[in-house]
Amino acid sequence: MDLIKLAIADANTLLREGLKGIFAGESDLLVVGEAADGVEVADVVERTKPDVLLLDLKIPKREAVPILLELHQKNIPSKVLILSRFPEEESILDTARAGACGYVLNRTSSTTLIQVIRRIHKGEICVDRQLGCAETFLEFAHQMRTHHASRREDEISRALSKRERQILSLVAKGLANQEISERLLIRLSTVKVHLSHVFKKLSVNNRTQAVLFLLNAYQHELPTDLGLASGAGSDCLLDHGVFGDLAPGQPHQSSADLRLISANQSNSQTLS
Repeated sequence: MDLIKLAIADANTLLREGLKGIFAGESDLLVVGEAADGVEVADVVERTKPDVLLLDLKIPKREAVPILLELHQKNIPSKVLILSRFPEEESILDTARAGACGYVLNRTSSTTLIQVIRRIHKGEICVDRQLGCAETFLEFAHQMRTHHASRREDEISRALSKRERQILSLVAKGLANQEISERLLIRLSTVKVHLSHVFKKLSVNNRTQAVLFLLNAYQHELPTDLGLASGAGSDCLLDHGVFGDLAPGQPHQSSADLRLISANQSNSQTLS
């Protein structure tokens, strides 16, 4: 069995230690890096090069979606599994749009979590079945792996002016409004007006959603024509378990069922 290198990004030291204790009992899992806040994540991932990053949705200082965007912009190939206490639909779907390969709630059993990590490493997409938007998560995540984004490319080209596309590309690079104003030698108020037009034309509510729209359209490669320099796998829907055995050395609790839904099948397969 291939060795799977892991990084854990979570502010909770006890949780990180507990996960390391759980993974230590698996011959194919090795924790190579840790991050206690969102600012540290990209550096840890670049330095340790994990196959799978376990990322807390609400990690302090910088939340999951901006981290996902940075990892993709830097062409870091690590697959990302979101761990969360929060079944917030908008946040869940934003992580799928930003390239997350899986989303599980913290009450997931450790046995199931290990299976999810292995499946994500193989290229599958996994999400907790309890989430009301689980099927939509799978759909959005698959869009990131396929080439069905051409309509969004056309929509951006048709809907946005050259200046609006230019400003959106700078937002995607992480520039604040004042920095965009200075870069383009235009008034700050003009930047804000252009962005309001972008939000309206793309039917999004904020900067993050606008950038996600852009990156989804261009398969996470910022297009050069905007002024800036991704094979689908199976799906994995999880029935809930209990993520309560986090103390090092404790035995795994019973596994929750993993139900795989093939991209081309309507029937499900239950794994023991």
